[in-house]
Order: sequence, then structure tokens, then C-alpha cells
Amino acid sequence: MIYSLSKQKIIIAIFFCFLFSQNCTILNSENYGDCNTILGYSWTSFGCLPIYGCDMGNDSEFFFTTFEECNITCETNNSLGDINNDNFINIIDIIALVNIILNNENFILYGDLNFDNFLNVGDIVSLVNMIINYEEEIRDSWTIINEDILTPKCSNCHYQGSFFAETSNLILTEDVAYNQLINRSPDNNSANENGLVLLSNETGLLGLLRSFLWEKINIKNENHFYSEHPQYGEIMPLGGPFLTNGELDFIEDWIWAGAPENGIVADPLILNDQSEYNPPEFTPLEPPILGFQYHIGPFEVLPNTEREFLYYVPPESNDYYVNRVEMSMSPGTHHFIAYEFSDNYSGTLPNPYEYRDIHTPYIEETPFNPEWIQNIMDLQEHIFIFGTQWPAWDYTFPEGVALKITTDAGLDLNPHYFNYTNETIQGEVYFNLHATLPQDVVHEAGILQLGKNDISLPPHQETTLEKIFSTNEILNSININPPSNTSELKIFQLFSHAHQLMTRFDVLILHENGQEELIYTALDYEHPPILELDPPLTMTVGQDIISRATYYNNTDNYVNFGLLSTDEMMIIFGLVYFE
Repeated sequence: MIYSLSKQKIIIAIFFCFLFSQNCTILNSENYGDCNTILGYSWTSFGCLPIYGCDMGNDSEFFFTTFEECNITCETNNSLGDINNDNFINIIDIIALVNIILNNENFILYGDLNFDNFLNVGDIVSLVNMIINYEEEIRDSWTIINEDILTPKCSNCHYQGSFFAETSNLILTEDVAYNQLINRSPDNNSANENGLVLLSNETGLLGLLRSFLWEKINIKNENHFYSEHPQYGEIMPLGGPFLTNGELDFIEDWIWAGAPENGIVADPLILNDQSEYNPPEFTPLEPPILGFQYHIGPFEVLPNTEREFLYYVPPESNDYYVNRVEMSMSPGTHHFIAYEFSDNYSGTLPNPYEYRDIHTPYIEETPFNPEWIQNIMDLQEHIFIFGTQWPAWDYTFPEGVALKITTDAGLDLNPHYFNYTNETIQGEVYFNLHATLPQDVVHEAGILQLGKNDISLPPHQETTLEKIFSTNEILNSININPPSNTSELKIFQLFSHAHQLMTRFDVLILHENGQEELIYTALDYEHPPILELDPPLTMTVGQDIISRATYYNNTDNYVNFGLLSTDEMMIIFGLVYFE
């Protein structure tokens, strides 16, 4: 046992063991230094967990310097049908599956080919049919990726001259995609600093660890991606649909083999797995080291109802600057928004820590109910600060940028849940505001909010609505003023908000010459992408913003603007600063 070594010697000893054998020395739980310092990661029954300076009791099996090394090395992640995990699907896998079923061994997810949560003869038949019905693929592995994955799912945004191609310096059309990717440095500063290339030709684990492409498309790793690499941007394709498990496994095998341009190095049968990643279960957040945590609930959402309410929290004793926002919400969420009250708010501030409901059956929705009227009026007196429709969100501002939260009126928090089941569900929200010191703030951030209230959707029709916002309208929609007449407006975050009839939501830049440039698209009203612009989008005088949304009204009635989920909205939110 190691008792007498200093902290430095202990760390050296652990890394020495890792580099040469991967087997870890078993350590006692003693104080090894700063509890906030991550020394590495250990594999446990819960996955790859960080080992901190004063928490060395969970490293009895493996110790890894990075999460990626731990996750890729330890986690069983066979492709569907690849029972023996040799990256190919053939008769050997049939024999292995038969033996597992005959011996009544433990359930394995990658053997459940018919997705019924049981291993039986049906899975054997499915695997046999997959193999015998397979038409031999003669294309190179890269050709399959290029033609069948990148072209339909990536190149429609990353083409020559597009906004996404120019901001990422990456074109993914068939003719240039490989040379655009292989061993090129990414434009993302954080990925560059971490030593990544867009696509590495190094084989094995190192090739995966060094490939920014793999980080950006691996939706199965979204929690780690957003929590530990917040400056990497968004998982792609932006806003989804994301790659299937089969597509991810195929690309992973190809990168593991060195990402060759020619040759067959991955089994095309893997692509038969059309299943998609499902996000992990709701977990509470740890409070920030510097900042504030707000916890709402648990609260009941009754069967076949929606519940939306306001929840006022009084102001802190001092102004503070936020440079990171973190949220975790239980299943069933439609959105969560944090508001401030506008400067023109003349009413009495609400009672703190009470649910001020918006919808029946939690409150009587009539013009004769003053409580309901007041809650609706409060919604019209808000200034948007933060919000998301993702059940889990972790966003870090650009370096030196922070949003000032004042002591004027506190925060009015707005959870919104749907429950389309016949059972009561529990809503719950954790909301972290991570603060930074005032002397570290270079640019104060502001809130952009552009909306269209003139909405009328005829029944059983597709309708596209559009509104053009001029430079002056854009500036007037921001809650901070430019420091000078020569200041440039920088937009570093955009996302949209609409309700269930929306099928597409585009945001475009209208240049002075009349050219339109698409910069944002959402195809899912429940989970619109949060577009992090790094570097920020610079708006110049004469440029306008176009908001364009398409709806399909499948009801028998006209649908208009309103606050209910059965009404519609068309709003662009964003975070900006002036430079």
C-alpha cells in the first residue's frame, strides 16, 4: 500500500502503472490534494468516472488519463449482430449467438436483432437473414461513407460558399471531402489546443482520440462532449437527425483502421443497424463552485396535460456575471426559460418560490380569474435571459464574455412540461449559473429577441411565414447599447422557439446586394439546435436578419399566435456582444 509517498510521487506512480500495464495500484481513500483537480478516469459499473485529487478509492481496475481513453477501451460497444466483436458479421456470430441462447447466458443488447428485449430464436433468424440477404458491397469503405453518409447528411450545409463551410473552413461535398478532412487542423481553437486534427490517419485508439470529426458526430457521447468540451460547438449534423448507431460504428471502425481513402476496412453489414441513440436518464446537477443553483420540484404533471408555470426567485445580494449555463430536466420537458422583469414592469413582484400556473387543470383559465390574468400579464413583461428545449444543456460563453445579472428584480423561471401518457409524471429542473469575476469580463453580453406575432395558419395546409428584421430593429431588440457608433455587433448564439406545428425554422442573413445566406435551421420544434458561433457572426450596417418558418396545420381550425402548445410562436433568441 502507498502511504508515505508525497502527492507528486503518488501521481507519478499511478501514471507509470498506466503507461506500462493499465493495471492500477489499489490506493486508499486519503487526501491527495485539491478535490477539484481531475487526475484521470476509472472504469466502474457506472461507466468512466473522474478520479479527483482527494478521491482515490475507485481505481481498483483501470486508470486512464482521459475520458476518451477510458470510454473507448473499457465500454462494450459491439455493433448490432457482431456477437464476437471482431468488427465483421458472419457465420461465427451466428454460432456465438446460438451458444449464448442455449447456455441461457446474460442478455446482450447487440444480440437483440429484433429489438424485443429478449434473446431467442427470432434473433437467430434475423441474424441469418441479414447475412444471407446481403448483397456483396464492392465499394471502398470511404466511398460508402462519402456517398451514403456525408453527402445526404452533411454536404447540404458544408458546400462551397455556404455559411457553415466558411465559418468552419470545411467543405464536405463528394469531390473534396477526403482532402478537406484528413490531417487538417480544425478552425476550432479549443480542438487545436487539444492537439486534434479533423480526421487522423493514425490507427487504433490514437486515431479516434485525435479525430475532431469523431468528437463532432458521436452523439452517443453527448454528455461528455458538452460537459468537458463546451468550446467544441454542437454535435453534428446540426439539430439532427443524427447518425444512426450503424453509421457511427462503421465510421468508428474505418477511423480505427487509419481512415484510408481506398480499401474495405469496415463491414457494410454494420450499416443495417438503423437504431438511434437515446439520451441518458435525468440526473441532478452538482452546484457550481462559483455561482448559483436553482432547483425546482419535483412537481406533478397529471396524465394527458401540459403544465407550465412561473417560479420567482428573489435577487442575489450583489450583481454578478455569468459565463456558463447548465441545465438538467426530467423527461417530459418542452422548454425551460429564465426571465428577468422588464424595466417597464410596474406590478408587484410575485411571491417567491411559488408555482404560478398558466394552464388548466392547474389553474382556472378564465378572464374572471385575476390570478390567471396576472400570470399571463407577467409573461408579457419579461426579458429573456437563458432558455433551452433540450432536457440537458451545458453552454460556455466565448472567452472574456459574460452576461450581467443584476439585483433589480430577481429571476422568473419558466418550466413547461407535456405529459401525453395515462400516468402522472414528475417534473424537476436543476439550473446552474456559473459566475466569473468582474475583472475577467472583457465584453458584456446582451440578449437578442426577435419575434413575429402575426401568425395565422389555415387548417390542413402547409404555410411558410417570413419576417425581415432591419439593422435598427435588430439593435432595438437587444437589451444593451453599443459602446460607440463604430462598435461591431457579434452574435455568438442563436436558437429558435416554436410549437408543435412547425416543420422547419430557418434564420438567414440578408446582405445589401440582396443575397440570402442560411445560417440556422431547426427541424424539430421540441429540440431546436443551439447554434454556437465560434468565431461569432459579425453583423454589419445594411445587413438584415430573415426569420422564415414553415408549419403544417393538421387540425380542423385556424391556429394563431399564442402561449399554449396548441397555439404557435415564431421567435429567434440569441446572445450577443459589441466589440
